[in-house]
Amino acid sequence: MLGRSLQSAVPAALAVNTKLVDIAHSNVSAGLELARDLAGAKTPMEAMRLGVAYWFNHMGAVQTQARELQSLSAAWVKTASDQIRPL
Repeated sequence: MLGRSLQSAVPAALAVNTKLVDIAHSNVSAGLELARDLAGAKTPMEAMRLGVAYWFNHMGAVQTQARELQSLSAAWVKTASDQIRPL
């Protein structure tokens, strides 16, 4: 029964891991884009504006990422636990 539970949870675990890699890629790309933009800033005020805009946008992205991960993780746990619950 436990083996069946683990096997049924593999696709959901893969989905969570894939999402984590996607999130990491997105966050690294956003950070590198910020670094590029900051390197091109002409004034300290422009650099500050770029930094504030980045964090404002990034916090929204982090919230979305957290919701997506929560949903995938819940599906993973449900898939695994459905197999070990008594019928």
